[in-house]
Amino acid sequence: SITSEVCGLSRRTAARLFLGDIRALYQELSVRSASPELLQYANGAREPYRYVLKELEDRLEHTVLWTKSHNTTIAIDESKVITNTAQLMEPLLMLHESLQSKGLPEIADGLLVDTIRRLDAFGLAMLPLDIRQESSRHSEALDAITERLGLGSYLSWDEETRREWLCKEIKSKRPLLPKGTPLKKMGFSDTVVDTLETFELAAKLVPGSLGAYVISQCQQASDVLAVTLLQLDAGILEPLRVVPLFETLDDLQRSAATMEALFSMPAYKNHIKGKQEIMVGYSDSAKDAGRLAASWAQYKCQEEMVDIGAAHGVELTFFHGKGGTVGRGGTPALFRAIMAH
Repeated sequence: SITSEVCGLSRRTAARLFLGDIRALYQELSVRSASPELLQYANGAREPYRYVLKELEDRLEHTVLWTKSHNTTIAIDESKVITNTAQLMEPLLMLHESLQSKGLPEIADGLLVDTIRRLDAFGLAMLPLDIRQESSRHSEALDAITERLGLGSYLSWDEETRREWLCKEIKSKRPLLPKGTPLKKMGFSDTVVDTLETFELAAKLVPGSLGAYVISQCQQASDVLAVTLLQLDAGILEPLRVVPLFETLDDLQRSAATMEALFSMPAYKNHIKGKQEIMVGYSDSAKDAGRLAASWAQYKCQEEMVDIGAAHGVELTFFHGKGGTVGRGGTPALFRAIMAH
């Protein structure tokens, strides 16, 4: 899929760039004086820094090949592949600490620190992707699942019934669907299969490749619980941040009640570990209510949600869905447009 190709390209680019840094460091760090920890790690090698860097170079070369392995028949030793930032960061920090301990801060704080900073900023995923899908697609997928399980139509349930069932399933360890059976053989529609395959793909990707799962047209608490459940059911090792996007005027006005309901549910609150990201939409709300009314609703809903987060001990992060134009909330053009009224 496009998502998987982009994630692979991003990791390949990062691995190649860090490979260049490691090769430059290999040329620079011919120092022999090292800390006991580094000497032990390097098995007493004559040039311990280069020993570690040569090992990292080999692993990054394997990582580059691994990221394009679906297009090649080259055999790859996957035990050498670097899949998370810590696997590269820890040896570099060990080199830095060794140089510092031996009174060589000028060398430690040169190219080596530059590489460590780049790694900390970008990681090996370099550009984690966000997934964005409309809430109705998740409801449609869950409706197909509940019908298959003989529980009735999810779409016909009221909000309270949906919340109760979703919370019960989030706490349950039982899978919703039998694993190993192709989705297309279950009689689901193409859109349901597409929605569920997105979650399956997220579970297959290396953790860190994806960032947030944004729910467009989020209208109620069950919309957020639905994505939380579908992620868990797909077996995503590090679930993506579930980010409700409140877009229309009605959604903005209901947003505080939606978050209050979510934070009041132990099954959800335990899952988020005290942190919640929320996206505030500017385009749809401006079209829906006008620029001034939309701006006021955005301000009010954020004030209310901050109070609710504080009351429940949840740290909120707001992401603003702004564009450059007035219609999409771009400033200072939006301010001038409102003042012109």
